[in-house]
Amino acid sequence: MDYYVNLLGDDSNSGLSEKQPWRSIDRVNAAHLFPGDSIWFQADQTFSGNLCLVKVRQRRTDETHVITIGSYGSGKATIDAGSGAGFMTENRGGVHLVNLNFAGAGTSKNTSSGILFINTLPGSVTFADIRIHRVDVSGFKYSGISLVAQPTDMSWSGFRDVKITNTTSHDNGDAGISCIGAWNPEQKGYAHADFYIGNCSAYRNTGIPGKGSHSGNGIVLAQVDGAIIEHCRAYENGSLNDYEGGGPVGIWAWDANRVVIQFNESHHNRTGSSKDGAGFDLDGGVTNSVVQYNYSHDNDGAGYLLAQFEGAPPFYGNVLRYNLSVNDGRRNRYGGIHLWSTGANGGITDTTFYANRVYMAQSANGNPAAVDCSSKGIRNIRLYNNRFQTDGKTVLVRGETNQNAIFEGNNFGTNYRFPRTPVEI
Repeated sequence: MDYYVNLLGDDSNSGLSEKQPWRSIDRVNAAHLFPGDSIWFQADQTFSGNLCLVKVRQRRTDETHVITIGSYGSGKATIDAGSGAGFMTENRGGVHLVNLNFAGAGTSKNTSSGILFINTLPGSVTFADIRIHRVDVSGFKYSGISLVAQPTDMSWSGFRDVKITNTTSHDNGDAGISCIGAWNPEQKGYAHADFYIGNCSAYRNTGIPGKGSHSGNGIVLAQVDGAIIEHCRAYENGSLNDYEGGGPVGIWAWDANRVVIQFNESHHNRTGSSKDGAGFDLDGGVTNSVVQYNYSHDNDGAGYLLAQFEGAPPFYGNVLRYNLSVNDGRRNRYGGIHLWSTGANGGITDTTFYANRVYMAQSANGNPAAVDCSSKGIRNIRLYNNRFQTDGKTVLVRGETNQNAIFEGNNFGTNYRFPRTPVEI
């Protein structure tokens, strides 16, 4: 069934046609929906309230129909969520959100995320078929879009087959787009699987002062097995992060397997602490992943960071290739390529960098290097056929005596004319 919502409608109407629309989000929340039903809000109208998808018949495992919520007419409808969530559903898959705006009251007044999927079920139950397409999310305290697994038994319950496309998440607090699952490093497994994020933008997600952990990320995926992030932009995130234990990154993954990050741009990301503010990052327990064909520039932190924190699962089998870093490391002490490890679970091992280009100039507020591999806790790191260029006033390699980092066939240079755009290279 198709249901229509229009500010000129009436909640006593059937809602089954454009001539008999409902009027409010409250009426939508009260409806008993079935898989295959759709809710259509009139475009270019603003509806106040918090969409909560609760009264839906539970999907059978063989059922392919979904609940679709979107706009009808020309343009997008806006969900004005005020201090709450724009959309929230718990223990449910088969949801498509298309062609909508979600607006919170701002990071200082809002208390939730913009779009929030939660799985609390025990027994490693996963929900599938989530689509978010042509959506704009802004003004929420936490993440613009968040998929969270909080199973009561610390199992691998979560979400799979998730696609977020042509979507913008900006001016939120904690992150633009995020997913997280149960933190259980003693057991091998992942809460989420098969995520795709494409043609999205995450910007001005500035962080939450005093949060007690990193905040202000652009796009961050955790506890996921199989993900692609491509053709996305992340910029001007993280400036209000004040946590000294760790900081924000434009696009990154941690505790994840088989992640591909490609064809993205991450720039002018910040940190309000001495930590991070990087363009891209593979962190704590990432395995068998590829970072390729990305452009990082003008970030406070590293262009491409690899980090292994204490207590993280093993980190191995990753490749970074065909990437570009221009004038990253604007603050603190970061390299265009930067490795940092406590040595936990073997440290950063069996990782390869090749055919990357790093251009690094002196910074007034930092002490950058083209590449920094000075950290202990790294093993079998190969860097070959890369180009490292500086302005002659900046360190080329910090940690060049570290025998666990092997340099082969690289091009090193100073006093190089820096490219203004990637096209000039």
